[in-house]
Amino acid sequence: MLFWNLIGTAAFLAAFGGLVLRWLAQGGLGLPSPFSDPLPERRGELSGPETWIKVFAAALLFRVAVGVGSVVLYDLLSGAGIGIEGLPQLWQRWDAPHYIHLVELGYGGYIEDGRPLFLVFYPLYVWLTRGVAVLIPDTALAGMAVSWICFAWGSVYFYRLVAEEYGGGAARRSLLLLWAFPFSFFFGGIMTESLFLLTTAAGLYHIRRHQWGRAAAWGILAAMTRMQGVLLIGAACAELWCEVKPLAVKGRERKQAFWSMGRKVPMLVAPVLGSGVYFALNYRVTGDPFAFAEMQQHWSQGFQWFPEVLGYLAKNALTWPKVSTRWEMWIPELLLFPIFGWLLWKSWKKHRSMFTLYAFVYFLLTHCLSWLLSAGRYLSCAVPCFFFAAEELEGKPGRTAALAAVMGLLQCVFCYRYLCWGQVM
Repeated sequence: MLFWNLIGTAAFLAAFGGLVLRWLAQGGLGLPSPFSDPLPERRGELSGPETWIKVFAAALLFRVAVGVGSVVLYDLLSGAGIGIEGLPQLWQRWDAPHYIHLVELGYGGYIEDGRPLFLVFYPLYVWLTRGVAVLIPDTALAGMAVSWICFAWGSVYFYRLVAEEYGGGAARRSLLLLWAFPFSFFFGGIMTESLFLLTTAAGLYHIRRHQWGRAAAWGILAAMTRMQGVLLIGAACAELWCEVKPLAVKGRERKQAFWSMGRKVPMLVAPVLGSGVYFALNYRVTGDPFAFAEMQQHWSQGFQWFPEVLGYLAKNALTWPKVSTRWEMWIPELLLFPIFGWLLWKSWKKHRSMFTLYAFVYFLLTHCLSWLLSAGRYLSCAVPCFFFAAEELEGKPGRTAALAAVMGLLQCVFCYRYLCWGQVM
């Protein structure tokens, strides 16, 4: 195990070091090839409200189609006959009931084993659903409504981000891959995926446009949705560095460049305020702002270096007693690591550092959990990876269609197993 950890750590240092050198070169530091290789020439496209409305409507209709399709698929294969009226109940699986109870009972009122164990769930989705539940009395349906609307709005921001950087064709291809991803059905569930997609895509969009105030606002919301929301701080710092290029100038100009960057620091680090809201919630409920760490131990969650995580994923994929669990959880999680790792390797010289660094860190942190059960769900929100994949598929419509078809079929399989309480979570 020690040898395996050393290999994994060395690979991490080499990959991360290469990305950092690439970032330094984009900031004006003179470095040799390949770190200083220019980015590929691209022609982005501005889009207007008419296009945004179309994307929003298409995304919302897609979510409705998946919701209705899930009922049809479940009834067809299980013979349950729940009908469309049973849709909210059908999607109350795994973490979903916990979110419903948090909406209805609050963090202090939802107690298990005498403790508020569900402080591990970040609050923004819960609070939004509580607000929507005023209009939609069914809490589960209110939670799905929040997810569907956030998914549609997030798809608009995602489209704008990709279109203005890579063009409309790449944006449409990226959306196709995102929607078809085998675990993207979680975007329609009573969970935080759609809200995190929205806040992350919006945050990255405004960072790329250098609209620091708006980026700060979305970053705060992202950090109130999930712990990984604070990673937008890194993306913002990386983009500001590449915009100002402080190492490309000398003397007084360099000092002015660093001063210009320093003045923006409060907006760059604003997502920590979202984390502060979460810590305040912990303090209000328990008197300890970091009580969530104790609650995570109850759920066997904590930090574990990714080579060790890959080790137990491989072991479970080969030896887990229940074969269905191997195929529903451990084998897909094990396969996703090299697939996304290969994609990051192919992309490190082709994209701005704010995207590559964010994607790399998000990917690694996803695989640094002591008991990783939801890698596919977490990776569905790895926003840059989907337009990295679209870049690799440019000019290859046949491969794009085939990949989307295969992923869509797998999504149907995993969604059905999720609805049947399979080990898809």
